[in-house]
Amino acid sequence: MTNGKLLACAFAAVGLVSIPRQASAIDRLTDQEMKKLFDTIEEDRSKFEGALDDKQKNTTIKDARGEVNANEFFDDFQDQVQRASDRFESDYSASSEVLSLLQYAVRLQGWTATQPAGFSASKEWGVLATDLRRLAAAYNTAMPNPGQQGLGSIAQARRINDAELVTAAANVEKKIDGFRSAYDSALADNTSITSETRQAAIPAGRLNEEICAGAQRRAGGQEGGGLGGGCAVERDQGHRRDGVEAPAEFPGDGVGMPLRDDLATIALAYEVTPASK
Repeated sequence: MTNGKLLACAFAAVGLVSIPRQASAIDRLTDQEMKKLFDTIEEDRSKFEGALDDKQKNTTIKDARGEVNANEFFDDFQDQVQRASDRFESDYSASSEVLSLLQYAVRLQGWTATQPAGFSASKEWGVLATDLRRLAAAYNTAMPNPGQQGLGSIAQARRINDAELVTAAANVEKKIDGFRSAYDSALADNTSITSETRQAAIPAGRLNEEICAGAQRRAGGQEGGGLGGGCAVERDQGHRRDGVEAPAEFPGDGVGMPLRDDLATIALAYEVTPASK
């Protein structure tokens, strides 16, 4: 079994599932890349506001939250961009500040949707909107599509910074061998699984430490943002991988619990959604 498949089984065993996409090295932004993204958002925000004409700046932004003068809203939006950027540190991901920023962004997107096609600053808005979607993805959420504002206020945003990811990866590295042994035993004891499936699921040898060591290197800024050894947290097909499924009766409470919190942290860092209970 490859590192990626074993890690996927570990996620399944402790009650985590995946979403229908693949998390690869380019998905997760490092802390350094996040700081650059905040700078880019401010630059593109300034260009967008500067490209608006005076008539647009003096209109009223109306939405479910009420009415506000556009000029005042743009000032508040600028302040929130700066607040989120200033608060972001290696030991604080500024999730609450980014949540507020993204809520402003949703309202701004709703306003731009009411403007005529090709309005002044429409090009600049397209660039800024791309920045904001990247920011939302980095905090495990998403901007609603244009026209979905009625559905679309962002309710939560959460990012795992590099130091927190490194700690979780180190903890999993310490605990994973015990999980692997218990997983092998659970497979051996499960008489409902065919011998072919059992043989395909049993790891062929000790877990390569590249999974967690690689995560540590990359989160520490030595490499890109992905998992080690070239493996990825595969997010397609739920908790199945190439037809191999973790046993439904896997004893998660007795075996998976020591890994649960750290794996949940890694899952969130790579935008893998925990299963609802």
